[in-house]
Amino acid sequence: MATDLATIRPGALLRALGRGWRAVRWYVNGLTGQSRYADYVAHERVAHPDRAPLSERDFWRRVYRDQDANPGSRCC
Repeated sequence: MATDLATIRPGALLRALGRGWRAVRWYVNGLTGQSRYADYVAHERVAHPDRAPLSERDFWRRVYRDQDANPGSRCC
């Protein structure tokens, strides 16, 4: 059954677009690694509530330092 676009309520359309946008943003953040800091902060709050998590800048410095020290299977 085809849906006539004229019968779709504007609010429902906006909610669907919002869900789609959030899904795309979630995927891109996961693909690029941007969600890693949020995951780190969530872990620190649960596992170590007595200490403050690193700032985002310090977190990424540590990640890149560790990557340089332990290159693993990278080609370069």
